[in-house]
Amino acid sequence: MYAGILTEIQRQIKRGELPRFEKLGRGYVGLTRWHEGELPYQIEVHNREVREHLLQRLGAMDPAAFEELVGELLAKIGFEDVVVTRTSGDGGIDVRGTLVTGDLIRTKMAVQVKRWKNNVLAPIVQQVRGSLGAHEQGLIITTSDFSTGARQEAEQPDKIPIALMNGEQMVNLLIEYDIGVVRTSYDLIELQEDGE
Repeated sequence: MYAGILTEIQRQIKRGELPRFEKLGRGYVGLTRWHEGELPYQIEVHNREVREHLLQRLGAMDPAAFEELVGELLAKIGFEDVVVTRTSGDGGIDVRGTLVTGDLIRTKMAVQVKRWKNNVLAPIVQQVRGSLGAHEQGLIITTSDFSTGARQEAEQPDKIPIALMNGEQMVNLLIEYDIGVVRTSYDLIELQEDGE
């Protein structure tokens, strides 16, 4: 469990979020403690605003540029052979690639992207499923979110799986992989705790 918590701390820091836990030394962890006005709180507020602005910027992008950005993100998170399809005659599929896991598992993915303000509904999930090629799985990425019906349709056990990525998840991944953001680091000096 300790290793899992340390991994979560590192991932949240990489995403510019305030971790829920903090390392206390010598194998101990605890809940993060902070109060309004303190530096960690101010950083969290700033980073939250940056995430909101990034989501707004995604919504205002040119559709072709947005598809290219999704292709770049997929390549960074482990997809190979990423191809952004032609804007016309793509059957609703905007990006194709192969998700590689541990150099052993290769899953062909067909991705549809939606720069929408409204939630994606179940018929879109059905449309993507109908556009899949042989041995492909689907992924829908949106700047908004998914309706309950869309989530239920995507998880149908007797049908080809369709993965869903909403705007918040996309922003978190863009930040984690340093796409569209710049990190600024400062040295914060604190007294060493006794016993460390």
